[in-house]
Amino acid sequence: MKLASRLNLIIRRIHLYSGIFLLPWALMYGITGAMYNHLGLFPRMQIQPVDPQASVAAGLKEFPDANQLAAQVVEAIQKDADSSRVELPENAHAEFTNEISFEVKQDGLQHVVYINPVTHESWIGTMPKNDEDPETLLPEIRNVKLSPDPQEAAKKAAASLLDSAGLLKGKEPQPFGWTKLNFLATVDDQPARITYVLKDGHVDINRFTGEDGMPLRHFFLRMHTSHGQSPTWNGRSFWSLAVDTMAIAMVFWGISGIIMWWQIKRTRWIGAAIIGLSLLTAGAMAMGLHGFYAATRL
Repeated sequence: MKLASRLNLIIRRIHLYSGIFLLPWALMYGITGAMYNHLGLFPRMQIQPVDPQASVAAGLKEFPDANQLAAQVVEAIQKDADSSRVELPENAHAEFTNEISFEVKQDGLQHVVYINPVTHESWIGTMPKNDEDPETLLPEIRNVKLSPDPQEAAKKAAASLLDSAGLLKGKEPQPFGWTKLNFLATVDDQPARITYVLKDGHVDINRFTGEDGMPLRHFFLRMHTSHGQSPTWNGRSFWSLAVDTMAIAMVFWGISGIIMWWQIKRTRWIGAAIIGLSLLTAGAMAMGLHGFYAATRL
């Protein structure tokens, strides 16, 4: 068998079997991504639509539209702007970034009303009580002070490292992120899980029952957003490895798909048109999203 044919066969086999092996991850990313966009997809909460007449009766007609609200904000800024002049141009592109929501908690349930600030359509979501909510032990203890303080030791080391790199320049390093220490202990001979926050010495002391305290929907959504490396090998480390594998596979599927498409001569023009359409769509989407995030700083 010629080398080119052998390489082609290897590419096709890797494309096929890697897709089969990574199917659970592909399904998870696809489904949970849609779940983030649509709260009503596999919902845990009970969704209750609100009658449009109830929205009218609630006074939502008095809520300003985006342009009216922008004008009010500019007017308020102008009052405090001293000698500066603040104006609202005709092409202000005023738009709301997301729905307005308010919550109320009663009897262990969380009720959230979501209001569309443009159409004034609204709905209410009721989140059921988590049956695995952890029981707090020693509620009077919320913070502990350690001596010597491990955070201060790490801070001194960070200052030394930054100084040796010529980046400190007389400034004091500030904590970035939240590093926690999790471990099991006993409280009055009862198993407990303790979480210690290095940044401020905060502690959570909860009864340990072996339950994760996380509803299934929350678990899948949390997996979708999990990122970074754990300092020790654990479930998160293996998940990070799986994410890296998935990332490599997705790049390979794209490249190997192009190679396999090019080998079928009768589909080259159709494939080229689809690739062009894909690039145009992706470019337009990227520019639109860049404009949105640059304007809103979200």
